[in-house]
Amino acid sequence: MSTNPKINDLEYRLAFYKANSGSRHRDTVDIRHRLAHSYRAIKQFDKAIDLFQENIECSNQTLGRSHQLTLQRKSSLANCLYAAGRYLEAIPMFENILKDRITYLGQNNPDTLRTQGSLANCYRVIGDLQKSLSVHKDTFRARKKILGSKNNRTLASKNNVDLTSAMIKRSY
Repeated sequence: MSTNPKINDLEYRLAFYKANSGSRHRDTVDIRHRLAHSYRAIKQFDKAIDLFQENIECSNQTLGRSHQLTLQRKSSLANCLYAAGRYLEAIPMFENILKDRITYLGQNNPDTLRTQGSLANCYRVIGDLQKSLSVHKDTFRARKKILGSKNNRTLASKNNVDLTSAMIKRSY
């Protein structure tokens, strides 16, 4: 049992819903998702990853692999892997999520662009700076076109381009 009251409550509710509604019921899945995020917030990544994976399995079976909720759940897992420092596991997940989001949501969808930026961050962290810069530039151009040059997400993308460019210059 955790010492965190929020986690204790979510664990209790998860057990209740699993017993009464089943593991795949949407309320069970929702609580499991919130519990996974709570574990991630306190850096208990292995517990969070297990819960995220269980939700992805449920989503794949009940909604399909291309459903927007399934893609969101995959993204939560990929982001958790990133937060845990498991970049080499996160990268193929982000790459697959990006392909699916481009196919099903479009190249310029905000979720697609967020995934693209996360993938570029992964590339940067593992030292693949040229690939990171290329993806960050694509993300910046798309956000500037869609959101405008003063939007916070556009500015964050510009900062990522500048940071990665500076890292490349320092490496020479």
